[in-house]
Amino acid sequence: MADKIKNTQPEEIKDETVQPVEEVVEPIKPEVVEVIAETEIEEATIVTPTYEFSVGDTIKVFYKIVEGDKFRVQPYEGIVIAINGKQHSKTFTVRRIGAGQIGIERIFPLKSPNIENITISKHGQVRRAKLYYLRDKIGKAATKIKERKVKTK
Repeated sequence: MADKIKNTQPEEIKDETVQPVEEVVEPIKPEVVEVIAETEIEEATIVTPTYEFSVGDTIKVFYKIVEGDKFRVQPYEGIVIAINGKQHSKTFTVRRIGAGQIGIERIFPLKSPNIENITISKHGQVRRAKLYYLRDKIGKAATKIKERKVKTK
């Protein structure tokens, strides 16, 4: 039985031998290492601003929109209904009421280079982490959140 297990591979595969391939690797020049190190340092020193807002706050997001070779900044104002993710993959969802009393939601990545600025209009006092119940509200009730008093330093 052991002989049958050993001979289960076809003869063609057994006879082939793999020849080692020799690769010629050139040493890296010190100038190239310095250029790579400088670009890594520049990328690491790019500071993304941190924004202090929470769920329930009314914010205005100034988002860069590229149209062909030009770009413009479009403000988007609404209530933060959710914050998801951690660190670099953190996103937040902003909901606003558009024309005709239609709710419009947009998800923004927090560390996006397209976000020019975020301003906080109003701090909301809520007792939930996600405000998805606002989707069912219509009209004024969809934007009604109690205001939270914030201590300024």
